[in-house]
Amino acid sequence: MKKVLTLWLSLAVFVVVFFIPSAMATDKFPDRTLEFVACYGPGGGHDIMMRTMAKILREDGIISTPINVVNKPGGGGAVGMGYVNKHKGDGHYLMATTSSFITTPLKSDIGLTYKDFTPIARLGFDPEMILVNTSKNFKTLDDVLNSKEVLNVGGSGQGSLEHIMTVQLGKAVNKKLNYIPFQGDGQVVAALMGNQVDMIVSNPGSAVDFIKAGKFKALAISSEKRLELMPDVPTLTELGYPLVLGLFRGVAAPGDISKEAADYYKAALRKMVETPAWKVDYLEKNKVLPAYIEGDEYRKYLDFMNNTYHDTLVEVGILK
Repeated sequence: MKKVLTLWLSLAVFVVVFFIPSAMATDKFPDRTLEFVACYGPGGGHDIMMRTMAKILREDGIISTPINVVNKPGGGGAVGMGYVNKHKGDGHYLMATTSSFITTPLKSDIGLTYKDFTPIARLGFDPEMILVNTSKNFKTLDDVLNSKEVLNVGGSGQGSLEHIMTVQLGKAVNKKLNYIPFQGDGQVVAALMGNQVDMIVSNPGSAVDFIKAGKFKALAISSEKRLELMPDVPTLTELGYPLVLGLFRGVAAPGDISKEAADYYKAALRKMVETPAWKVDYLEKNKVLPAYIEGDEYRKYLDFMNNTYHDTLVEVGILK
């Protein structure tokens, strides 16, 4: 009897020592390769951000797990959103989020919205600039606003961020602004060069070379603070028009992931945004402002942006 009891006790110890820790190990996140998803093609903003993140997280030893970056372009981000949503509950997927995260579901019935995903963090912010042709000799925003009863404003695409910005700016300055959409930044720049429009709304990255060359003058920027790159350009808020609007850059995971997985990403990204590599190789290189918020705070920001986009698109007749 004692031998049988001893045998059973030995087996019990074996199970506790070997099997239980092994089972617990499978619950530790992450337990396999992470997949970073860019919802646009190689070389675009999503792709650059996700590949820079993967490189820094690995090389700085913040994440030891392998990371694969994959591109899922199409449908203004809809293909990538659909792909990540198929992995609901699995925290091993992390997706880039920009304004299309909001606007694509609003303008197209893709069966998904930002609310179907787990917001992890906003990492940066691209403000918009108000630019004029230097041949017009405008010195301030008020100069151009007072120059004509109706102003023509150029930007990229109907319902784009530039369109939203123009509508919101018109409200802020109490002025009729006629938005003229073009196909891409190149056409927008050409329109201002040829004085086909009175001013354009553009991000600093697209305009800085023209400003340096003396072709364009920046009259205002839609950020909370002035850019270090262009410290002489006042914010709209400084000028009396409290408008802070731009392209946010963040990341989200599939819906219903574990708290452990969400916390894992937040802890890693908090460390990443403090690294010199992130500040130099991503923010400075791509002229993106630091704007880190996470979790519920990011969710509230997405709610605000969704309401802003929705109401403006209804106002201009793009949405009913």
